[in-house]
Amino acid sequence: MSNQALRVTCPNCVALIEFPVVSRDNESNNQPFQSGSCAACSHVIDLRVAGNQVPADPHSFANRQRAVTLLQPNESSVESVLFDALQLFRSNWKVLLGVSCLTTLIWFVLVAWPCRKLSDLWTLAQQDATQMLTFVLATFMVVCVGILTTAYTTSVMARMTLAVARYGRGRNQPAVQFAPGSDAMPSRGSLSVPPRVLFNMTLFMLFIAVMMGMLLLVGVAVMIAFMLILPFPRETATLVGTFSVGCVYFVLIFALQWLLWPSVCLIADGRSSFGQSLQQSFALSWVHLRVSLKVVTFYFLLSTIGALLLYVGQAITTPIASLPLAVAYLRITGGQTALDSTE
Repeated sequence: MSNQALRVTCPNCVALIEFPVVSRDNESNNQPFQSGSCAACSHVIDLRVAGNQVPADPHSFANRQRAVTLLQPNESSVESVLFDALQLFRSNWKVLLGVSCLTTLIWFVLVAWPCRKLSDLWTLAQQDATQMLTFVLATFMVVCVGILTTAYTTSVMARMTLAVARYGRGRNQPAVQFAPGSDAMPSRGSLSVPPRVLFNMTLFMLFIAVMMGMLLLVGVAVMIAFMLILPFPRETATLVGTFSVGCVYFVLIFALQWLLWPSVCLIADGRSSFGQSLQQSFALSWVHLRVSLKVVTFYFLLSTIGALLLYVGQAITTPIASLPLAVAYLRITGGQTALDSTE
């Protein structure tokens, strides 16, 4: 069998599938690899004509909605998703940890460290009112750089985990031959991010920042209301309000991660724009309810542990937590992983 693969979209459910391309010199028993079945809907694809046809547009929202309707989750596959992710991590831990440490370092230098300096500048601004304008401008710059940096590091990590889940890593990587009419390129885990992907991911991160800001403002308003309404001493009312708002805030953050996690993969994979990714993300998370809840819970717990262990722990837990999301994304959209048989 040759070291090439043909990427096509399934004519039935628009899933993105890859099949090996058999060369004449390596045909088994002189029988070419003529057909294969879609990993998502089991539709038989004639590879003799698939490579010569213009595939259905996998970026079309109508096609993706049709795919979501046709693809039903295999609930027993949740454990296999975690098991496959563990296998992929064991064989690719060096490159995953290396990229995770690098992106964490970039994020610390460009986001975390400037945020710490902002606290010092805020203290100075409280003592000297003339420094307030400097503080406001510095805050605006840090927020802009922070959103762009977070979009870049998230894109790199997502593309790396997708590359590992889809292809694996190693010296003998299969060359991907795309079907006619497709201008997409496979993610090989490169540190470079296509401008279109970075732009859409930046819009996504800006959307998340606005959502979190709105939740924070509502939380502060509710805490003030607790202080004014509850017939308790101010300290007790503040404690009750903080605990209540914290619990609601925790639930809302988890709900956002559950509904929006496919958006990161869709954008990083170059399959959707920002607006389309939100629509498709809601649909995918709702259709594959149990699968999404379990992998997001796993990610949420590991991310929380990594955050408690500061940046070193976060660099270690991020690839472990992200790989199940990448594998689950490929499963629920019909994609094949490096552990799936193509024959």
